[in-house]
Amino acid sequence: MLIKEYQVKKIFKKHGVPLLRGGVAYTPEEARRVAEEIGGKAWVVKAQILAGSRSAGRFLDGAEEELSGIAWANAPMMAAALAEQMLGRYLQTPETGGIYHEVQRVYVEEACLGQGEYQMSLRIDFLTQKLILTIVSAGNMLHRYELPGYRLDVRTERRVLRELRLKDGKADQMADLLRRQVALFEAYGAIAVEFDPVIETAGGFVVLDGRIVFDSDSLFRYPEVAGMIEIEAGREREAAARQHQFRYIHLEGNIACLVNGIGLGQATIDSIHRNGGQVACLLDIGTEPSRDAVARALKMALSDPDIDGVLVNIFGGITRCDEIAEGLIAASGEILAGLPVVVRMDGTNAHIGRRLLFESRLSFTVVQKMDEAVRTIIQQVREVS
Repeated sequence: MLIKEYQVKKIFKKHGVPLLRGGVAYTPEEARRVAEEIGGKAWVVKAQILAGSRSAGRFLDGAEEELSGIAWANAPMMAAALAEQMLGRYLQTPETGGIYHEVQRVYVEEACLGQGEYQMSLRIDFLTQKLILTIVSAGNMLHRYELPGYRLDVRTERRVLRELRLKDGKADQMADLLRRQVALFEAYGAIAVEFDPVIETAGGFVVLDGRIVFDSDSLFRYPEVAGMIEIEAGREREAAARQHQFRYIHLEGNIACLVNGIGLGQATIDSIHRNGGQVACLLDIGTEPSRDAVARALKMALSDPDIDGVLVNIFGGITRCDEIAEGLIAASGEILAGLPVVVRMDGTNAHIGRRLLFESRLSFTVVQKMDEAVRTIIQQVREVS
């Protein structure tokens, strides 16, 4: 069980972990105000989602831009502009497994350049049931230590400082950081506590980011953390989609898109926007959906009061288009009279799927090419709006 960076840093601060000054913002104006309160000449604006590697992230509708989930600002107004570009959009990183997460808040932090970067991880090895400390130091040197009795004993501490070649004040600061990391692990019954990265500044070591992995079965002991997770609970439709093993992304338009694959979903959204339409939601049923999953996804799309039409865009490979058609037919009773539903199928068993839809005598508009499908749904939505 994870929480977001700004929540992790709230816990870190409570336990005396050295951090940079920063604050959470829900609007561009708040981002500007946080930057001004921090002071200085530069700031970092970080999208807050449950994933790392945000600097390598990509926004759902930003194929042509260079903006990632972490960006530098050299003026408070620039921090506000970056926040405006991130908030309300969907971000994917190498850690999200192809899933896009909505950015509902950003964290604005003072910018800092340091040296001697470290990665410090403390986690349970479930094979051996031992607590393992790993530190990656400058030059990608990996150091691994087994902590006896889930404690940082004096012998291990001295070994760490010796192998990292730290002396005097730096050694004392690193020892303090190690103790606080172990204390956090104990305080929350954690599975893992990570400080990553840790940099050396003129004032000492500073933790730029990190995470705590909690044991979900033990959260009743930590109401502070349980409250954070409840606040961050996903929307009802998103949670239901995860339960049925497909993805739901809410957007702001009036056309629902049902696709099999996030890449196809991105292309579909881009095509609709280029042709003057707006997407209300994206439902990605994956590459091997069952008939029931397709039916559930269509019913979920139809339950959104903001939609004026549905585009089903399927490219069959592993996906069988005849099963897609059967799922659409199974959910057809949910379709309101006059609501346009355009279906484009291509690939495995597409001819069977199209035949099933035609023979059903239901109000699906079936086309073969993606561009034609996009133009058709936009035109039909305009006619009924």
